[in-house]
Amino acid sequence: MSKTKNSISKVFDLNAIEPKPRTKSQLWLKDVGFDEGPWYHERMGLRELEDFLEVAGNRIDHVKIATMQVLGHPKEWLERKNDLYKKHSIEPYLDHGYFIKAFKKGKVNEAIDVAADLGFSAMEFMNTFGDIPENQIKAWCNHAIKNGMNIIYEHHPESGWDKTKKNTPATLKQIVESAEPFFEYGAFSMLIDHEEIELHDSKSDVLTGVLEHFGKNKVAFEVTSPKEAEVRWYSDILNYFELFGTDCNLTNIMPSQVMLIDPLRSGERPAEILFDKYPELISVKDK
Repeated sequence: MSKTKNSISKVFDLNAIEPKPRTKSQLWLKDVGFDEGPWYHERMGLRELEDFLEVAGNRIDHVKIATMQVLGHPKEWLERKNDLYKKHSIEPYLDHGYFIKAFKKGKVNEAIDVAADLGFSAMEFMNTFGDIPENQIKAWCNHAIKNGMNIIYEHHPESGWDKTKKNTPATLKQIVESAEPFFEYGAFSMLIDHEEIELHDSKSDVLTGVLEHFGKNKVAFEVTSPKEAEVRWYSDILNYFELFGTDCNLTNIMPSQVMLIDPLRSGERPAEILFDKYPELISVKDK
């Protein structure tokens, strides 16, 4: 039996994973639980999660628990799931869909209360384009903070709030003015929705301007969900690395994608067969 003092990391010159808490190279996971149909092909139950986090927990910083999972899975089960994530220093949070559903019911404070009881550490709010008074949004953020929850702001095109509106790219001034009140109300980070990112071409300096204004530690970029395009997430990531640096924060990462992110940051790329199977990725083959 070998008694070598070497390790896999040393032999293959693997980059060490930066310990938490991290301000850059963050990975924000998406967890859909058993709410797979009709969009997803991977689940995350408690048994799978425990095993998964033993392998990947040190790579993940935050986790979005999909709204339909929160509404449809048993209370005790959700509490155990949140506890498992927290055991690995991963912050479970509610996405903007939870906020929208609560708003439509006229029960945002009540929704915050029950989410806090389930063990959620943070809640995502979004821009409402003047439809909700700022003092009301501030009051909801304060209520969440009083319940021990952190605040996250996600920036969407207007259609993300009002489906009747047409998507147009926001200016740097518009994004900054939408985000700054949320940071004043206690938000620790802003996420930029992939639909907003897609509205800007590679020559646009709007999104790099957002990074410069708020700092890389306060911004994360959302990749496209397989719900909308099966492998768009891969090209999103390489494009984001090119535009924002390989240490940019990434959000909306599915469990099956987690182990690939750090190798991609380090310059590793999948085998050529990927581009034979998914010709739509050929545009990023050499990135």
